[in-house]
Amino acid sequence: MTNESLPPPRSLGLLRAIAVFKFGKAAFVIATGLALLRFYDPAVNGMLLRLAHDLPYAFEQHLMRDAIAFLSGMSPRQIQIIAAASFSTSALFLVEGVGLWMGLHWGEILTVVATSSLIPLEIYEIFHRFTAAKVLVLVANVVVVSYLIWRLRRESGAGRPPLAPAAPTH
Repeated sequence: MTNESLPPPRSLGLLRAIAVFKFGKAAFVIATGLALLRFYDPAVNGMLLRLAHDLPYAFEQHLMRDAIAFLSGMSPRQIQIIAAASFSTSALFLVEGVGLWMGLHWGEILTVVATSSLIPLEIYEIFHRFTAAKVLVLVANVVVVSYLIWRLRRESGAGRPPLAPAAPTH
């Protein structure tokens, strides 16, 4: 095969930016899971109440107090289940991030499938209780999915093998 018949090298810049976003989400979800495991610790509960009080906007304070009240009505076992789900979700974000960082085709496919599967839920949440943050998350996820689908379609037309890693650019 000559150089002319090879697809052009792929830029990893945007893939790595998405990967960093996924790593950040994983870190946040891991921190949430760890906090959930210690929810009934009086020091953690006190810290959460202080955090709710110190938030700059009334709507943020209200959301935080509602979350604390919701969790307070759950048994420790229910909170452990939610924490386990948090850790599972963070594992998915980490796998997506590694695949994208390395420029692997499966990482792009996994990210498209996982991220687009949440879009209907995000839309439902926006209509159920509208917040600007929910809209921003939805827009970010739609942009990520759209970009990755565009890349996947472009590469399938360029004859790239389905599971070949990206060629790094310098």
